[in-house]
Amino acid sequence: MGTRPFNRGPSITAPAADQVSDGQLLRWFVVWQDARAFEALVRRHGPMVLSVCRRLLGDDHDAEDAFQATFLVLARKAGVIGKPDLLAGWLYRVATRTAAKARVQAARRRFHESRAAVAPVADPLPDASRRDLGSALTAELADLPERYRAPLVLCYLEGKTNGEAARQLGCPAGSMSSRLARGRELLRQRLTGRWGEGIW
Repeated sequence: MGTRPFNRGPSITAPAADQVSDGQLLRWFVVWQDARAFEALVRRHGPMVLSVCRRLLGDDHDAEDAFQATFLVLARKAGVIGKPDLLAGWLYRVATRTAAKARVQAARRRFHESRAAVAPVADPLPDASRRDLGSALTAELADLPERYRAPLVLCYLEGKTNGEAARQLGCPAGSMSSRLARGRELLRQRLTGRWGEGIW
């Protein structure tokens, strides 16, 4: 009995991919090894993943590496994702974790480089403070329950309307505003606990 041919199965074009759910694209990638389905997922969620990586890392080169690593994780685990149609939230968490690991590695690298440097380095505190706040926001969003994280990621990071997000998540359109409001309030409470009222 031979192996399944690579090119059998449904065919997808870039315009058609916009009308297909994340779950369907994942199934095509897993079952039919359809590289175009995977490319469609990267096009759909790539901007959000790259934004998360840039916010956590600051350095474009490190962010690109973390971006690629995030989608490598998706390629490896595509067949075991429990809720394929909640892929945006899943990718957000993977990107957060991947970028956090990369940030630790980059900090170690900079530490070793600074020990070898002769010239003093200007104090980066203002930029560092902004990065810290962005990192805190990213981490707290990643830790929210999926019920609130997924709507925030879809509406505020991927630019979907409330209706589009509701359809993708399979929830009533009327509940999306309340989920977004509750998610924002949870984020506000968590960030206030970290940074105090001054950040608002």
